[in-house]
Amino acid sequence: MSPRAARQRGMSLIEILVAVTMITMMIASVYASFSTTATSMRHAEKVQQKYAVLRNCLARMGAELSMAYLSHNRPAGDDKHYTLFEGRDQFYSDSLTFSAFAHIRMRKDANESDQSVIQYFLFKDPNDGTRTHLYKREARRLMGDLPEKLEEFFPAYVFCEDVKSFDVKYWDNKRIEWRDEWRTIKQDMQPNRLPERVKITLGVWDPDLGKEVKYVTQALIPLQERIDFSR
Repeated sequence: MSPRAARQRGMSLIEILVAVTMITMMIASVYASFSTTATSMRHAEKVQQKYAVLRNCLARMGAELSMAYLSHNRPAGDDKHYTLFEGRDQFYSDSLTFSAFAHIRMRKDANESDQSVIQYFLFKDPNDGTRTHLYKREARRLMGDLPEKLEEFFPAYVFCEDVKSFDVKYWDNKRIEWRDEWRTIKQDMQPNRLPERVKITLGVWDPDLGKEVKYVTQALIPLQERIDFSR
């Protein structure tokens, strides 16, 4: 066969197979790269959404705590505590109940004010006992009920999902230290005075790290003096 004829006969079967194999390998490599990138982007987006929810929860709690208050005013002869600040220590499953100017009316002309009693606590998911959430309950009026009575009248809803621990500390500016409990309706605790600051620590399980991760925020309570409209 002449050199000219050899040049005109085209590619052999082996050459075609080699070329197809190389193209397939290149396509597989590009696909794997894009697939890995897409998976990483979805995971990063999921993590960012989770962190955004946590930041919003902590920011909301901080905002509500900054509007906490106590008041002298109640009907004559009534011994109920219509305003209160009850932070109860239960190791890493604390509960917090306080009166605040934090209620938002959702309906026009609703028989409600900006005053409410807010309660935060940990509780297991009713449908999945392996999960624990941070719940919020809000009494839209000052009823004078004790914290343990609020569940009889006001429903709670999930405020932040999959919270493993909820730890709250209270800054006592008289003793210059953090306190584990703060209870204004007990005479042997902190009657009729609010903590200057509140530190909240949420522990959330991170499956990627395989451990609980802590998120901390602090809230300043400006209204340190009890409100008295009788003056």
